[in-house]
Amino acid sequence: MFTDIYHTGYLTDNMADVLELLRRTFDGTVIAEMAAGDGGRLAYLRLGSAEVEVIEPADKARLGGRRGLVLDHVGYSVDDIDAAIADLEARGVRFQTAQPTINAVGQRMIYLDPSTCGGSKVHLTEVRSA
Repeated sequence: MFTDIYHTGYLTDNMADVLELLRRTFDGTVIAEMAAGDGGRLAYLRLGSAEVEVIEPADKARLGGRRGLVLDHVGYSVDDIDAAIADLEARGVRFQTAQPTINAVGQRMIYLDPSTCGGSKVHLTEVRSA
């Protein structure tokens, strides 16, 4: 079902500090920065062959009082999101929305309901193989 890890998503209270940390410590390369839908900021970085998403939410309460680099979610790549949804629904997994949405870079994605997947925040992103 999963073809790869799409990215690991982190929340932060200070985008500039975290980007500097990831550049300095892990040789991270920023591949995109943009505004988030909630008025916050997003950045995508390449760390070796892995991609990391960093989210500085407009509402810092989302961090629950935590600071720095806070693990938020893991995104998995799938070739066919509709088939993956049907398969997971048959296994008892629920989703946070009825249908996939479009992410910041134009791909279809959907979050799983954490209560049906061990409490973790997970999303699927459709990344079609070439």
